[in-house]
Amino acid sequence: MLGLNRRSTRRGRSIATLFGSLVLSVCTLGAVGVGSASAIGEQCSGASVTGKGAYLQSQIQGIWTDSSEEGFNGSGNPQACSGKQGSGGTPKVSYTAIGSGHGLNAWGAFDGVFHDKAARFIGTAEPPAGPAKEEGTQLNRMNAAIGSDVAVVPLTQTAIAIVANPPALPGHSPCVVGEVTAVEIESVFSGQLTNWRELADASDPEAGGDCDQAMTRVVREEDSGMTYQFKHYLDQVEGEPLECTGKSPQTWEQLQPSTGGEESPNRRWPRKADCQEGEGPVTVATTIEAGPWSPLKFVLFNPGTITYGGLPEVEGIAPKLILAVDNGIEAASPSTKENDANCAAAKYPLPEGFESGVNIDWSQVYGSNPTIGKFESSAYPICTLNWVVAATDIFSQGVATTVSDYLDYVNVTEIVESGRHGHWYLGVPATVAEAAAIAIGQIKGGEEEEKEGGKGLAVLCMSSPEKVESTLVCPGGEGYAGQVRGLLNGKSVASFESTAGPKGTVFCEEASFIGKFEETGISWPGEGVTSFTFGSEENPCTSTLEGEPKLLPQFSNGPYDASKFVYLASIAPHASFVFAKSKGAQPELSLSGGSIKCLYIPDFLGGQVVNGFTTTLAVDATWKLSEGTEGCPVHLEQETVLELDRGKAETSLYVAGE
Repeated sequence: MLGLNRRSTRRGRSIATLFGSLVLSVCTLGAVGVGSASAIGEQCSGASVTGKGAYLQSQIQGIWTDSSEEGFNGSGNPQACSGKQGSGGTPKVSYTAIGSGHGLNAWGAFDGVFHDKAARFIGTAEPPAGPAKEEGTQLNRMNAAIGSDVAVVPLTQTAIAIVANPPALPGHSPCVVGEVTAVEIESVFSGQLTNWRELADASDPEAGGDCDQAMTRVVREEDSGMTYQFKHYLDQVEGEPLECTGKSPQTWEQLQPSTGGEESPNRRWPRKADCQEGEGPVTVATTIEAGPWSPLKFVLFNPGTITYGGLPEVEGIAPKLILAVDNGIEAASPSTKENDANCAAAKYPLPEGFESGVNIDWSQVYGSNPTIGKFESSAYPICTLNWVVAATDIFSQGVATTVSDYLDYVNVTEIVESGRHGHWYLGVPATVAEAAAIAIGQIKGGEEEEKEGGKGLAVLCMSSPEKVESTLVCPGGEGYAGQVRGLLNGKSVASFESTAGPKGTVFCEEASFIGKFEETGISWPGEGVTSFTFGSEENPCTSTLEGEPKLLPQFSNGPYDASKFVYLASIAPHASFVFAKSKGAQPELSLSGGSIKCLYIPDFLGGQVVNGFTTTLAVDATWKLSEGTEGCPVHLEQETVLELDRGKAETSLYVAGE
């Protein structure tokens, strides 16, 4: 492959080994203009890095970054870094899910400000729109904000599932719905289909029957790449202006883009308040925060509601509520029997100029097709690529080396032809993988970057911090030291999902976090996190593990006296939270009740803090079984979101950098 640098040549050989002859010609690849590779270090010699972005990637990024045989630090693949490749190093890669919109704007896609230098790459389900040379586009703003070109890298694909919890009316049998048509989906989310009995597959279509109840749409309240992709599917079904979208009726296409702020089109849906004379009525559209407070969990616990969600998250939260979707020939499932996303038939035309690999606009490349069944009878019609955005030449050599190595590894393993299965995603077609390889080849190290002011130095505040020169600053005299408390609110649950061993999930409607911290965010001597409990005797956690309806998870061996808040950036997440014990000991989680008693140690344990009217701590953890009785899950994935205060209600707590 003449004209490619050293790392692109290595990547090209790996891909060619997997598929043999590719659609792209050697002549086309030879024309790629690539800068000097001298700034990229030896494979696996780089620094540890963190990426941030799409919730839709959270599960697969967790697998890619793991030290298991599928992960970057555990695989024997020649492109991995498990201690056997290249320099023998094992640089760590971590990923924080904050949403596509927040991820893109971390690098200034909406406002042209480089908010978060700690994010070394951005995961997104909505690729930044161009062209890069046109003022005001996302690519243009991002380039200006970070002072670098970007490589937009498609790495995997997955499905968007329709999730429904039909009504269960008093004195009636449960309403049952198993499938929906494309027209019904568009009618539901435009608010025009108002009653469950109007669905063709409703078990009882009669007035006054089992399904006669108003329908509630549940949608994301923030900019979302998944919403961007889903609205494109809706636009394919109905391309005309929609009722109840304001004085100037909008199409689904016009309601797609993320722009940040309250008026972002991505956040808008047809609603009663925007109905003009003669329009409506429309169903209620309930907006729910993203991530652990997701629409999926709301729908799971509220009959009469319907939403959409990424297949990997849906399979973990509400697998029994997934509807089959008509593809023009038959109703198709979003997943296969191998636990892949049913997206093998999706077609992704390569965008103009992909041969350069720099600042490529993938925003008009979609995988959804309402009539895809005409080409493959069992194909699912709502699929999408997922991308990573990487800077080409701003970060240090060590950072650039690891980002390049990591994306290289993912690219050669996440290809349809590689035969890798499971996890509710699917590899990309060979042509897309080769375009990704070209983009990865553009990543080069730059000068060592300056650290953002205040990064790593936390200050706990009693009042909302102010932004001063890109750093959050605690108002004078408003620092706080003392007790910190976290509680679940009524919108969320704490969950522990089994990902290996006996399958099931533990749901807790109560959780309590108690700690004591210095003003600098470090643990009060001898204290830190002194208690973290789930459920209670009056309201125990419920479980879908076979034969174990009630279980009690609990952090054990406290206190976690080396825990601390770490300031990150002026945009969310504003800080991370570290659970740690002194003297080299590590936290433990116990799970007991019924016939099992299990003890777990963390593979990963951390948290994200987001300042707000109510400051939240989102705990994200992966636990592995240390010892236990028969029937214990081998691995658990924990999601818990707590509202933080200063030990009692209505005493706000915030985290700043100074």
